[in-house]
Amino acid sequence: MTQPAPRGRDRIVTVVAVLVALVAVGYVTLSVLRTGATGAEGDVELPEGRQLVFRSLRPGAGFGHLAVLPADDLRRERAVLPTRCERTAASPAGGLCLRQTRDPLQPFAATLLDERLRPSGEAPVNGIPSRARVSEDGRYYATTTFVTGHSYLSDGFSTETVIGRVGGDPVGDVERFTFLLNGRPNENVDRNVWGVTFVPGGERFFATVATQDRRYLVEGDIGRRTLTALRENAECPSLSPDGGHLVYKKRTGLNADVWRFHVLDLATGAETPLAETRSVDDQAAWLDDGHVMYAVPKGGAGGRAADVWVVPLGAGAPRLLVQDADSPTVRSPAPGGASR
Repeated sequence: MTQPAPRGRDRIVTVVAVLVALVAVGYVTLSVLRTGATGAEGDVELPEGRQLVFRSLRPGAGFGHLAVLPADDLRRERAVLPTRCERTAASPAGGLCLRQTRDPLQPFAATLLDERLRPSGEAPVNGIPSRARVSEDGRYYATTTFVTGHSYLSDGFSTETVIGRVGGDPVGDVERFTFLLNGRPNENVDRNVWGVTFVPGGERFFATVATQDRRYLVEGDIGRRTLTALRENAECPSLSPDGGHLVYKKRTGLNADVWRFHVLDLATGAETPLAETRSVDDQAAWLDDGHVMYAVPKGGAGGRAADVWVVPLGAGAPRLLVQDADSPTVRSPAPGGASR
């Protein structure tokens, strides 16, 4: 008479079978993320023309991954790339992904992306990722991280904003630039800098400088290593594609924790509030010269969920642009008309 196998052996066989099944599921999931729209591992087919590049926040295996949609047809299915980011930005020449690493001694890094938005280089960053920008020509990138604290509403928060030069010597910590306030160098040691936006075709940029409980819109010059204050109470600027307007968040009312987006006409100096009346803590970006987009968090998900909204410069109410997304930027086709 055949003796039944010991129960311990049954448990081992069952555990091995479950592990094999889990590995198979994980392999299939990873393959789906890597193949994206093309079926070619590691190289996702990007849409032609203007592209909306963002971080996908759809629940599932692709949560937090870089994603792309055609900017002129947002009803299409998003292309999800293998790279996972905490913050991202893109330009025709490439892009930037601030991501979490597996190194406990260096938990975050800045990954440079090539024309196809594939990883092409890496640099360490200090602190929790907050803002990212890339210059239109791809020469420079900027990262802002929280060195202490985790919000611009926190008391005693401290940031580090670094500008890097792609393929060249790093520019370094922008806080070390000379800060000119009312035309004179200001040496306050409590200075914080964040929210860089580059001016195309040169070494100029705009950013925010905070000192002595005041926030300033500044114009930066990489060559001269200066930050020149332009006006007070303006944070996280973003320059329009035509270079004519800056959008930024501005503290309004008696409550210092409430922001509202305003647009500055650089030619006339006129400042106009946008129709978005919710308080949004984000560095806005431009869908085109007449529309501003930004991420609005959704409740019930521990702060991990958000949607991208858009609002016109003129008349018109805000509207939902892309569900389950944040960190959006638009990049135009590369010279010659090819999608990059």
